[in-house]
Amino acid sequence: MVPDLSVDGLRQAAEVRTLGENLGATAALMASHAHTLETTAAPDAVWRIWSAPQTWPEWNPDVQSIELDGPFAAGTTGKMSTKRGGTHDIRLEQVDSGKSFQLETAAIPGARFHFRCEIAPLPSGGSRISQGISMSGPMAWLFGPMMGPKIAQSFAPILQSLKAKAEAAAA
Repeated sequence: MVPDLSVDGLRQAAEVRTLGENLGATAALMASHAHTLETTAAPDAVWRIWSAPQTWPEWNPDVQSIELDGPFAAGTTGKMSTKRGGTHDIRLEQVDSGKSFQLETAAIPGARFHFRCEIAPLPSGGSRISQGISMSGPMAWLFGPMMGPKIAQSFAPILQSLKAKAEAAAA
């Protein structure tokens, strides 16, 4: 990608940098990319699986292994090995039991990845499940648009597998 060195392009870059500084960011704004699907499984059935990281390698095609240093609660740290990118330190940033959690990792230098996972009840008794990624840090402005959409594409098979496991458990 070639930077826009026109007067307007430089002005826009300065405005983004100033906005980031005004927000207290050191370098960039976070962009979010996500995938959502619906399942007939009840929210509690989905949560039982999603909040049990020891099961993730069984149904998440990207996770080779995961170990948490404590309970599935905000602030808990651990390590996760992925099939694509080695072993990463992780931290549960937020956990709203039965509804959502956010996992943070620094998979690449200069950017922190924030994976947001959410469950919403449907009137039918099923669930809407979503997984998204946002990035923060000095290089998020570059890596977010470059990597975010591709990472979000990988959420479709992950959520399909979660859906299948939750529906099978409910059957």
